[in-house]
Amino acid sequence: MPLVAALVAVSLTGCVTQQTCVSWVDYETTQDTYDDAQLVVRGTVDRIVGTRGVYGVAAPVHRVEVEEVLGGDDPGSVIEVASTPMTCMGDAGEYPDGDPLAVDGEVVLFLTDSEGGWRLITPFDGVLPVPENGVLPFVPADG
Repeated sequence: MPLVAALVAVSLTGCVTQQTCVSWVDYETTQDTYDDAQLVVRGTVDRIVGTRGVYGVAAPVHRVEVEEVLGGDDPGSVIEVASTPMTCMGDAGEYPDGDPLAVDGEVVLFLTDSEGGWRLITPFDGVLPVPENGVLPFVPADG
């Protein structure tokens, strides 16, 4: 009987995935988010094109059509962006409010380059709908 218990324990251990638990920055203003991002673009999220590991989570990667670069180096007219997960949410899931990149219309994305490509700067500060009046709540570095 001890041999069976040992085999079960090894089998269960082999199924565990390693995940990093992240404490996210809580930006006070949109300007703070802009200032901390490596890339800020205005564009349209098109579709999911795959997944990529982000902090041990299989994060959906979206195709984004870039209309304007508001901060950082020009990445080209199309980029792929991972939805940054909350991490360590247990049964609540990694996206308790839904995938932050599952949006319609034009948005501003605040991005950082990590783990092999672009991702949202945080799970909750990475997507800003473009206001109807077009006035953005931050001042771009060249503006």
